[in-house]
Parts: sequence; C-alpha cells; structure tokens
Amino acid sequence: MKLPVMLLLLLHFTLYLFAQPKIDESIVPLNIADNKATILKLQPLIEEMGKHKIVGLGEGTHGTKEFNDIRISLIKEFVEKKGFRIICFENAFGDTYYLNQWVNSEKPVKEGMKMSLNSLWQTAEVEAFFEWIRTFNQTHADKISIVGMDFNYQANTAKIINEEIKKTGNKDLMLLSENLIKDALFYDNAWSNQMKNVDRANIRASVQNTRSNLKQIDSLMKVNDVPASDLLQASINNVKFWCMGEGGRDKNMARMAVDLAKNDKMIIWAHTVHLALKSPFKNNMVGGCGGYIKQLEPAYYSLATGTAEGAYGGTADRFNTKSNSMQKYKLPDVKKPGWDEFFSEQKNEAFFISLDKLKTDTTALPLRLIGYGPPKGILYSDEMKISDLFDGYIFIKHTRAPEYIQ
Repeated sequence: MKLPVMLLLLLHFTLYLFAQPKIDESIVPLNIADNKATILKLQPLIEEMGKHKIVGLGEGTHGTKEFNDIRISLIKEFVEKKGFRIICFENAFGDTYYLNQWVNSEKPVKEGMKMSLNSLWQTAEVEAFFEWIRTFNQTHADKISIVGMDFNYQANTAKIINEEIKKTGNKDLMLLSENLIKDALFYDNAWSNQMKNVDRANIRASVQNTRSNLKQIDSLMKVNDVPASDLLQASINNVKFWCMGEGGRDKNMARMAVDLAKNDKMIIWAHTVHLALKSPFKNNMVGGCGGYIKQLEPAYYSLATGTAEGAYGGTADRFNTKSNSMQKYKLPDVKKPGWDEFFSEQKNEAFFISLDKLKTDTTALPLRLIGYGPPKGILYSDEMKISDLFDGYIFIKHTRAPEYIQ
C-alpha cells in the first residue's frame, strides 16, 4: 500500500477515535436479568428523578419487553418512595379516562385494556402493572391516576364533554355536545379501519363540524357564565388539539401533560422520540414533546431507552389503534456510525448513563428510531448530541418482543 494512502487511513482512524465520547467512567452496569439488583444500581437515578415534577420514561421501540419491565420497576419506586401519583400514557385522553375507572373497578383488567388502550401496550407485563395499580389503590387513600395525553381517538373525550355539560342543564350545550359525539364516532370508526374506503372530504367535514361545535360551546359557556370543571376544560382542549392535526402533536401532548400534572407529580410513558428535549430532526418533523414540557415545567427529566439487536413487537397497519394485529420483527443491524452502534460496542451488555456528564462532549451521531411498523420503516435521526436529547439513557444490547394479551 502506498504511504500517502496509509497516512490518510491512519488520519481517518485517529479522527474517528477522537470523535468518540469518553463514557467509561460514567457508565452504571446493569444486570437486566436480576430486577432487584438493577433497581439497587439505579437508586441514584431514582433519587435524582424524584426531585422533578414530571419525569418521562421513553421507549426506544413501541414493542420491547425489557423497556416495559424496567420502566414498571422504576414507576413502582417513584410511586412508593417519591410520591408520584399520575401515570400519563401516550394514549387518547378520553379512552384513558375510562381505562382509569376500569382499573379501579372489579372488572377484568384485560377487557379494559382491549377497549381503551392502544394495541402497542396490550401486553402481559402492562396487564400485571395495571393489576398492581388496582391493588395499590385499594389499600391507599392517595391513589394513582392513569391519564392520557394523546388524541388519536375522540369519541370517549366527546362523551366526557357531554357528561359534564349535562350537569349544567343547558339544553343548547347538550345538543352541541351530542353533535361532537356523532362526528367523533365517525372519525374513530374510520381510524380503527385504517382509513380504508373513507372519503377524505367526509373526514375534513367532520373536523370542520367539530371546530364549529367547539366554537359554539365556548361562546355559549361564556355568554351564560357556565363554569367549566377541570375535566371538562381538559376534554375540550384535547378535542381542539385533535382539530389542529398531526403537525402540532408533540407541542399539544406537552400542553395536555403539563395541565394534567398541575396538582401532582407525573410519570409519562411514551416513545423516546416524543419525550426528547428537542426533535432529533433539524426540520422538527417529529418528536421533542419533552422540550415543550420543559418550557412549561422546568422540573422535567427525560430518560430514554435503546437497544441494538433482538426482536421487537409491531404491526403492518399504518395507524396505531386498539385493535392492531401485533407481530414480532427481527431488529436489523444498526447503522454505522450511530449512537446505537456506539453503545453496543461498550463492554457492558446493559447500562445506564447520566448524560449530564457528556454535556461538554461535542460528538454528534444519528440515533435509530423504531416505532411500531415493520423494519423497512425504521428511521435514523439527523446527527445529534445525545445529551441535547435526553437527561439519561438506559441501553440494553439484546431485547425481546413482548407477549400480547389475547
């Protein structure tokens, strides 16, 4: 090999080494197979996160058993030792309101999940988690509430508005709220059927009708000096956010979450990209709900999770619904260079790292983003400093798909 070529290769390799962040001293090794030992190792993290008003527990995929297990263990610590009492899912607000009622009843938890929870989280470990919440609430006066910050389903939110408005006795308001339910049922049915055989003009008309009804409800409530309960106002806001569309989803989920957390400490269960402190894309195409939360509530902590190999659960359906057909997909090899590849090359198979210790590091790499679709839909972010996105990161090299309830 000619000397100039060798020198160029050596220079490239040297620059690559210097570009790697020095994280060895910051890593906390974890033994994921031993839950008690893992939680013991994470006590400093629990102490730090416990100081915050809102904490985000992100999932690096929408279908990883280990991410579910470790977050459930952390939530139990936050509830029992740090006074957190609100668990907020990336799930429709109205659906989650009725799921909360269901969990606090004597009805089978599994049935409530099938009716009110996105299929992504209809798993065995989440079912056991809700059973734990039920037992906790039966023995504690200061109960856990399950809430939702999303708006992909609207009928149950419209139902809440109707129920709250009935308490006012105002017939005009009741009629408008009944109209909201009709349009919401039409949309929810179309969403559940993956928008197949639906005239988009009818969808647009439904959105326009909803906007008009909301505007009239607002006007009548002001004219008649009708007070709005916190529940009614949150429901109205949720429908308004739905009307704004997907483009403002992260910002509006943040507004929902912060409003719902005004009376207590909150844990958010959502995808890592949403709980990030900024969008991992320079054009802000998706993500960064966590950044909007932090603007409204500075005491926010974002904990992400990631993986490199194994399998994940997902669906071939375009839209996430309460009735997706879930299946197992093999994780493809990670892109090089990238944060997932960098973490997978560390000597520890699983670890936690506080990213506050990497604030001065300038390394920027793409991050793999896995939602709920097949592997062909996996994206990589723009090159980003990992410490700009999250406060902490749990990496588990090999992970599995969860078992879904039937």
